[in-house]
Amino acid sequence: MTDAWDDPWGDSATADAPESAAAFTWAPLSRRIAGLGPDDTVHDGVPSYMRGALTDWVDMVYNVAENDRDSGALDNTLRLRLRWEQVPAPCTLTDEQLLDLIDAILNWWTMRPALREQIAEMLTAGGAGWRVTADGTAVERRVDETVTATVIHTVSSVTADAADHLAAAWRAAYGRHPDPDKVFHEAIRAVESIACPLVEAKKAENGKATLGTVIGELAKNSGHRWELVLPGPTGAPRDVTPLVSMLELLWQAQVSRHGGAPKSRRQDQAEAEAAVHLAATLVQWLGSGVLRKKA
Repeated sequence: MTDAWDDPWGDSATADAPESAAAFTWAPLSRRIAGLGPDDTVHDGVPSYMRGALTDWVDMVYNVAENDRDSGALDNTLRLRLRWEQVPAPCTLTDEQLLDLIDAILNWWTMRPALREQIAEMLTAGGAGWRVTADGTAVERRVDETVTATVIHTVSSVTADAADHLAAAWRAAYGRHPDPDKVFHEAIRAVESIACPLVEAKKAENGKATLGTVIGELAKNSGHRWELVLPGPTGAPRDVTPLVSMLELLWQAQVSRHGGAPKSRRQDQAEAEAAVHLAATLVQWLGSGVLRKKA
């Protein structure tokens, strides 16, 4: 099996992501007899039937660290990162603390790939509402696997700068501690990373292009020079109006951009999730030639 953890958000992660369709193809005999398929219920938090397996995994990590004479370093790392006076036995933790502990171990401790694969398979097979990220370095909220695979593919196929910002936006949306304001900041930067050099090359070189100036350029100044690969009602390539509307939708939704303004406020989670998926679509479109200059 390819090690999916060596190539964060890359092709190997797409091929061997922890979220595997095969994980949900088996159904208990009683369900098969009843003519039912697999139980694909997703449980928020930590289901009671999973606690034992998850705490056993944490104990295994502790034991491996002790055998490698690294237990002191692991303990210090976890206490500092989690701001805990001491790292208690996993069986004494609340569900939230246990998830934070697993997330911290994945983030901050170098471990054998088999251990990462094991916890990923536990969360997936158990139907937990959380899963291990494609790069194996964190826990994130479970999202439909087809949607996740699409975003991973987009990240792996665009410029490094756009990929970095889009991946950061995704983590801020679906990680253990969501940050909706950061989602918008990173999502817009991801789109700008591709849109600015494409539409306003000279301004981009001088650091003066933004998503706002790109929208203005396409809507007012040079929209007639561009078209979309998608056909319109007549069968001819459609004009850029739908794309401009999508760009405006993302740009204008960032109400957290400036402090002190009448409409300024923190973004909420639903807005953030919508923004990251819209940004992923825009990055894929702009990076794959959906917007093109007229011949």
